[in-house]
Amino acid sequence: MHVILIILPLLFQIIFGRKAIGGDIKWSFGTICLISFLGQILFTILAFNLIVYYLEKNNNTCGMPLVGLVMFSLLFTLILLITIIIQYRIKKSYGDEDEIEDEDEDENDKIDEEQDDEDEEYEIN
Repeated sequence: MHVILIILPLLFQIIFGRKAIGGDIKWSFGTICLISFLGQILFTILAFNLIVYYLEKNNNTCGMPLVGLVMFSLLFTLILLITIIIQYRIKKSYGDEDEIEDEDEDENDKIDEEQDDEDEEYEIN
């Protein structure tokens, strides 16, 4: 159960980050990243408190599960940050393609206007 809590923000980032990049949802990519990162912190604290509760309930004085949880949490936080960086780079590359398409459309509009102007001159003569 505790492992699932720590993995949830990463899964959320992978699924909804891709949808935000593709424009399938209304949330921005930055919002998704913020929710994922804050969720990672919140779920780590929640999992830590759950383990402490179960250790106290069973009168166990060993704190090794807590150390394992902290290390596991740090690992998944690092994986989450790497995922965010990769998705940001993908988003940036999609953004560059959109800018190129916009520039192409602007140039096509200019060419169409010039052709219309030339056609009007021929009609007048």
